[in-house]
Amino acid sequence: MQLSEAIAAAVPKSAPTGRKMETVTRAARQLFLDQGFSATSMEAVAKAAGVSKATLYAYFPSKEALFASLIVAECEGMQRHLPQPDLSDGFLPALRRFAWQYVDAFVRRKDVAFVRIIANESGRFPELGRLFYESGPQATIRRLARFLDEAKAQDLIDFDDSMTTATQFLSLVRGELPLRAVLGLADMTDEAMEREIESGLAFFLKACRPNS
Repeated sequence: MQLSEAIAAAVPKSAPTGRKMETVTRAARQLFLDQGFSATSMEAVAKAAGVSKATLYAYFPSKEALFASLIVAECEGMQRHLPQPDLSDGFLPALRRFAWQYVDAFVRRKDVAFVRIIANESGRFPELGRLFYESGPQATIRRLARFLDEAKAQDLIDFDDSMTTATQFLSLVRGELPLRAVLGLADMTDEAMEREIESGLAFFLKACRPNS
């Protein structure tokens, strides 16, 4: 099976649900974290989940499909902690709240070890990396871009392209926090987050505020 087919098979809408499915995915996630992708076998997942290999393969036709399903679930969990910003709350308060929620969801809250596994496997299976990017970071950029488009329509901000601007904003407010987290160097305190967020927000507003 090609990986593209495996990913298609892992779309949550077509995946089984229920307690047994949750047991399988929980066991698989832990094994991937403990042993890595390459060292984890479908047989080991079935044993850890207490299901037969036939049952596991009925859920997921390959290890890649199982891992792809976990990537989607991971990103959906992050997105649930990142609601669409609402311009009715005020432009600056909504933008600041989104920045805090973003940093918390993608830097402090996420399991860095799981993202490392995705990065490690993206060389051999680039579609896994693409799946994570499209389900997580790119989905976040699109969500923020919609908010920025609304703000621009009310002359609250000025830019050329909302996707590019959203990407730049997220880069500014997160700073080096993701890199430091992946390297295990970051102290994810509220004070450290506030320094990155507020300095990035100030820089962004200085660049994108409409000309008087």
